[in-house]
Amino acid sequence: MHTLLLILGLAATAGMVNAAPVTPPVQNQNLPNANDVYFSSVNYAGSGCPISPPSAVVTFAPDKTSFTVLFDQFVARTGPGVSYSEQRKNCQLTISVHVPGGWQYSIASADFRGYANLEDGVTGRQQSIYYFQGDQYTTVTQALIKGPTQDNYSFRDQIVLTSTSWSPCGEERPLNINTAILVNSRKKGASGELTTDSVDGKVVQEYQFQWKKCRSPLASAEAVPDPDAGI
Repeated sequence: MHTLLLILGLAATAGMVNAAPVTPPVQNQNLPNANDVYFSSVNYAGSGCPISPPSAVVTFAPDKTSFTVLFDQFVARTGPGVSYSEQRKNCQLTISVHVPGGWQYSIASADFRGYANLEDGVTGRQQSIYYFQGDQYTTVTQALIKGPTQDNYSFRDQIVLTSTSWSPCGEERPLNINTAILVNSRKKGASGELTTDSVDGKVVQEYQFQWKKCRSPLASAEAVPDPDAGI
């Protein structure tokens, strides 16, 4: 089942200090090139991915240009006796990306997989909000699953998202993905459950990156003639 739900109101939690940090293991043979763009860490926090005890596992590709998050508590439910708080679960991913000086970056795609068990009259909904920390611009995606159904699901978000301004040289600006899943019933007594098993993220430099070379302060100083030279 592929479901990612993000709510605009969650954007304020982007700087969550209690998020559980997950950093790729350091292996000399797999160290990315410092001149490349790659994921350096993924933090998570939310009702669908509690940080204590850890409820998600993050794995990185050897070149750090993609990652997968596996959840074990990202489940939304509805039905007789189920509390309202169980009908909506969320998880926020804060993704740190290594960016060489002068580069912008964006995420190319996100894949979601899980399982839907929805009776007639029950709808599962996924919404995702992608935004760069410090930017007001957001990209929102949404998917619906209608009951009756009992099946695995898979969705892909193709993201065309670039920062609204060039990142300052030497600055690494995090990307935030606010996710949530909701289950609603329009039929009295109907039950349903929606789960999210994994979220895959990939970086595609060929399509999603723009770059420009930073000017060295020293080089700039040397390029400017000294007005007092020769006096």
